Amino acid sequence: MNFTEMHKQFIWNVRLDFDPVGIRYVYDEAEIEKLPVTHRSKAKITYCQFLTAARQQRSALFMEPKKLLCQNAHPVFSFRDLDKEADTKRHMKYLQDEELAWEAPLQKAKLEKGCIGIYMAPLDFFDKMDLAPSVVFFVATPYQAYHMLNDYMGAMKKPNLQFCHTPNSAVCSGSVYSYVNNTANMTTMCAGSKTSGKTEMNYVNVFIPGDQINAVAEQQKMRVDKGEGASLIGKGSQSWPGLDACKGCPMFKFEEV
Repeated sequence: MNFTEMHKQFIWNVRLDFDPVGIRYVYDEAEIEKLPVTHRSKAKITYCQFLTAARQQRSALFMEPKKLLCQNAHPVFSFRDLDKEADTKRHMKYLQDEELAWEAPLQKAKLEKGCIGIYMAPLDFFDKMDLAPSVVFFVATPYQAYHMLNDYMGAMKKPNLQFCHTPNSAVCSGSVYSYVNNTANMTTMCAGSKTSGKTEMNYVNVFIPGDQINAVAEQQKMRVDKGEGASLIGKGSQSWPGLDACKGCPMFKFEEV
């Protein structure tokens, strides 16, 4: 399955509200000219805001370190080293404990040093180049996320999943955690992704490593082809979302006319 086919399938099968976005962490200068970029940010903005343009406006963007506004994101991408005094202060409002407020940024997922920028575009854009995303990012409702993560578990033969929640950096550290640990991740919004990143009240962030996204798409396709839809609501064998009715309720009986 190519990236365009995966893109369309994810949107259709779980009725995503936004485009899935491929994120590529760039370490090689030679890659930059291969990246199809459609827009450039005129000002410094947050990682969340770059991603919002990709998923809501279908923009393809390359985020250089100098264009990244959010100071919580800079150390996550190893664009700068942690500063004990400043980074502790940034986390005090959440944790109210100085030792804990310093430990929190220390323990966030971080890229290896050397990343020169981050490319973000709707997933189907990756068919226009010979590069794959490092991680695929979805903004989804909890129920959409539930079904995608079930397909992830089926594809990767994992009976359960564990996620990494941090006091902020839900999207920056959340995506890097998925990449460096080679596993799916899910996070709530954080203060920054709620406001700047427009992670509205009923959505969560889902991240799937780029080298696993095809297996997840194939798992989902296999269940659809078997007539079990993209989810197993009720007795199954119906396309998502199907009839959302109480299992076994004697009142829900229909006949064709």
